[in-house]
Amino acid sequence: MSFDTQIIDFIKQPNYLPMKQHELAHALGLTSKGQRTELRHALHDLEERGLISCLRKNRWGLPDTSNRIRGALKMLPKGGAVLIPLNPDEDELFIGAKNMGLAYPNDIVKAECYHAEWSGRGRSSGSPERRSEGRIVSILERRTQQVVGILKKARYHSFVIVDDPGFPNSVRIADPGQIEKNHKVLVDLDPWNDPYQSITGTIKEDLGEASAPGVDVDSLLRAAGLDEAFPDHVLNEAKNIPESISDDLMNGRRDLRKEVIFTIDPETARDFDDAISIDPHPQGGWRLGVHIADVSAYVIPGSALDHEAYKRGNSIYLVDRVVMMLPTELTTQICSLNPNSDHLTHSVYIHLSPEGERLGYETFPAVIHSQCRMTYQQVQQHMDGGNDHKIPEFIQKKLNILYPLVRQVRQRRIHQGSLEINTPDVEIKLNEKGEVASIIPRSAAKEAYQLIEDCMLLANRAVAEKLMGATDRPALYRIHEEPDEEQWNRMAMELNALGIPVLPRSRKELNEAFALAADTPTEYTALLAILKNFKRAEYAGRQVGHFGLAFEDYTHFTSPIRRYPDLVVHRLLKSLENNEPPSLSKINIEEIARHCTETEKKADDLEKKSTERKRLDFYNKLLKNGKSATFNGFIVGIKKRGMMIELPDSLQRGMVAFKSIRSDWLEADETLTRVENRDGAIRYKLGDPLEVMIAKVDMERALLDFAISGESNPKSNRSRKRRIEPDQRSGRAKDYSKQRRRRKKR
Repeated sequence: MSFDTQIIDFIKQPNYLPMKQHELAHALGLTSKGQRTELRHALHDLEERGLISCLRKNRWGLPDTSNRIRGALKMLPKGGAVLIPLNPDEDELFIGAKNMGLAYPNDIVKAECYHAEWSGRGRSSGSPERRSEGRIVSILERRTQQVVGILKKARYHSFVIVDDPGFPNSVRIADPGQIEKNHKVLVDLDPWNDPYQSITGTIKEDLGEASAPGVDVDSLLRAAGLDEAFPDHVLNEAKNIPESISDDLMNGRRDLRKEVIFTIDPETARDFDDAISIDPHPQGGWRLGVHIADVSAYVIPGSALDHEAYKRGNSIYLVDRVVMMLPTELTTQICSLNPNSDHLTHSVYIHLSPEGERLGYETFPAVIHSQCRMTYQQVQQHMDGGNDHKIPEFIQKKLNILYPLVRQVRQRRIHQGSLEINTPDVEIKLNEKGEVASIIPRSAAKEAYQLIEDCMLLANRAVAEKLMGATDRPALYRIHEEPDEEQWNRMAMELNALGIPVLPRSRKELNEAFALAADTPTEYTALLAILKNFKRAEYAGRQVGHFGLAFEDYTHFTSPIRRYPDLVVHRLLKSLENNEPPSLSKINIEEIARHCTETEKKADDLEKKSTERKRLDFYNKLLKNGKSATFNGFIVGIKKRGMMIELPDSLQRGMVAFKSIRSDWLEADETLTRVENRDGAIRYKLGDPLEVMIAKVDMERALLDFAISGESNPKSNRSRKRRIEPDQRSGRAKDYSKQRRRRKKR
């Protein structure tokens, strides 16, 4: 009989009561140290296989499968994790640090649920509050095989401090080779099967000195498992696609090469996936043409290009580079709607009345010849009455028709409930060395951008309605669910704290809140209060509408060069127009939707982190150079230990800790919208302006601390004081500085 079988047979006895490890060892007659070590390994192995379970108070017994949940782990900065269930109908589960077992961030695990006596919030407030907690039973899938961190060298060993704050420990490195300390490295993790043993790994790649330009972004990409370069077989497939349009590809297409068609994009854009036209409609009104690059004509389902595009999900736009979804042969040449050359499109004609009312639409494959490439800045200058000679006169006439028409379309959309959200943005300019030279508000070409945005919304909506109208056919939608009751309540509380007397429960009331906050000091804080309580838009095979846009039917169709869902929608639309059976089932669509939602989240996270790292590097250099200038910020969040401050000029966030404010004792109120002193008087509230200076920049943890201008520097204060702490055994104060002096004398 094997040792594992012996353990299971013993636990399965009818009269067995859960025992601790040492009790099991005694019951099984295991006396030697080696036998007890073998028992420990066997218990954890059986637990990972789901055959036994570590119950409360570290007692071992048979698992209760009725309360098992499968899901992915999202680590918390202060320890522990949240289990995100694979089944959307199940609730999230908190996993304490002691119950993490051998799990890494993002691992797919099986956990068992139990209810704790109290939650942290309930205990501190004196009102016990139960919440779902659990412990990890087994690891189903290791999603973290590699980590990125900073190499450190001690006297007798080397180790890597992992960038991810949720990673359970540092990684011991047996042989770092010639790699110097403080270099960022990519590490392959060794199997970790014993919680009492260190996590070990092998350095796979030296990314360079941690503070060197570009290493921060390289680290983010490696940590996410992404590579800018395409595999050779994908590149070869792209290079073998002919640039000329064959007769087969022209079959069944409408020839629009004689029409006046043009593109409007950012100045730095190199991939043009949409073009515009505007002409009188034969039945009166106007015919707006939205022409989208037909990537589906070149990227065939099941090809190497298709597999790689699906894997990436979307292009990722970082501060110093772009990680493309498709190779440049397609993105900037064959598919890109460059001027003065023929290109394949899938086009949408939208019939608009002179007042901007949508009267009808049609979709069809086409071939176009773009006659002009313009930037948002050029178009904005023309809209403002400027005379830009770079725009041909015949294009200017088209723009003069387009501006007022699309403006009416926009007004109708907002009147019907669509939210008017304009978020600020900044542009980070790098010097030749890749270092941050300046951070400035992004140049405002607001109306020009809105012009194209509304044209794309019209096209996306038309395609969604066409797919929705075809019964019993799969479709891929872009959905945005309405906030739940808790989110509505939180929104109302924060808006009221900002002095906006609105209790929002609808899109109309949210637009009222935007209008009341417009051109006031609290405008941006009010916008954040609303956006952070929104649910995230995602992809789905079911149609639930788009709350923010107030559309019943909506999809993504207009960016197939940089978004895989758009490519899928093109294929679905083409099969519908050709009366062909769809190549994808509803099950396939749901899997694609889930995957693309995940890749979009990853891309957004990387874009946010790359921007944060560059901003922090900028402020870190200011601090090191002794430029302790003050900055005007706003309180955009209040936590238990401090206030979150955002600088509107750079969108940089940092915290002012309550303990750093030496002039008064402060505490956040229960609603986390105000800060009170010990007398209960309100000192600060959400949305208040605040003049701050940089206290500390932690590049390794990507954190920034502010200090209120005029307050004493807590760091300098602590450095002048002796560290005196109470002796836990005697209750008397210990002077550790004296202890150090005595050690030196000895």
